[in-house]
Amino acid sequence: MDRPMDISDCAQLVQVSRNGVTESRHYGAAVVLGPDGTTLMALGNPEALIFPRSAVKPFQAIASLRCGAELDDEQLALACASHIGTFAHQDVARRMLASAGLNESDLQCPQSWPVDSATRTQMTLEHLPKSAVAFNCSGKHAGFLLAAKASGSGTAGYLDPDHPVQRMARSVLEEFCGPLPFTGIDGCGAPAVQMSLKSLAHGFQQLVVSEQKEAQRVVAAMRNHPWAVRGKGHPNSEVIEQTGAIAKLGAEGVLAMAAPNSLTVAIKMLDGSSRGTDLLALSLLHEFSAIEEAAYRDLRQQLQPVGGTAGARAAGLQLAGADF
Repeated sequence: MDRPMDISDCAQLVQVSRNGVTESRHYGAAVVLGPDGTTLMALGNPEALIFPRSAVKPFQAIASLRCGAELDDEQLALACASHIGTFAHQDVARRMLASAGLNESDLQCPQSWPVDSATRTQMTLEHLPKSAVAFNCSGKHAGFLLAAKASGSGTAGYLDPDHPVQRMARSVLEEFCGPLPFTGIDGCGAPAVQMSLKSLAHGFQQLVVSEQKEAQRVVAAMRNHPWAVRGKGHPNSEVIEQTGAIAKLGAEGVLAMAAPNSLTVAIKMLDGSSRGTDLLALSLLHEFSAIEEAAYRDLRQQLQPVGGTAGARAAGLQLAGADF
């Protein structure tokens, strides 16, 4: 398969109903890999190519470590994060930069308001401007900068695909996920690789079973500081904290989850929506007994969208949903 995912590669993954009448449908592809790497379930065509976007941050964090970045576990978790920009997230990013004699002006990611509404409101009340450290990728960028500084390769062009840090990132991604047929530019300015959905799932499976010290450090950091990976109360963070699974979203409806036993799920919604992805992934992990019943029920109740009760269906698997 050497072409991007299109509608012919997709199955209906999520169905949203109102008062028993189907109102919306989301199409895409999903794949479940068993602990031995075999495909246990494929919905749609998981061999079609996608941009996994921020789902690959754990592998980019491994690259930063291999280039010599010195990160404590909390900082390493933030390097893997698509965080919501709370003051706590921002403080960790600033601490990372300061450890290498750098500051916010060295970040080449966009300046933005936090995703977190409470922090955004507080910044507005305090007349604080948009900030690069509030941007969801600031931890990844800070990790790149520390890697560039440690390796002596210069920080000014750290996002260039030919920069040593980005060459290392590509090498790590190929090592864990396989061939990368195309590289574009992500929303944060970093290289955005293309791969199949199955390759993404394979990479996450290898991540949680790897005996390499950098990979083990990344997994431990995400499990020890799940709040930093996204934010307290948000799906990625809650799934990691309550199940030990490594969960990471990517923009445009991408999600990967690898359970502690290494059973792995990867999902891509063709329309770019993330609605239902977390519930679908959890349901698939539960279907194959990769997470405990109590944790599954608690998370299903906690993460269902607010607004009532409804039916959400994924390939015959009944999911908790909400009436939108």
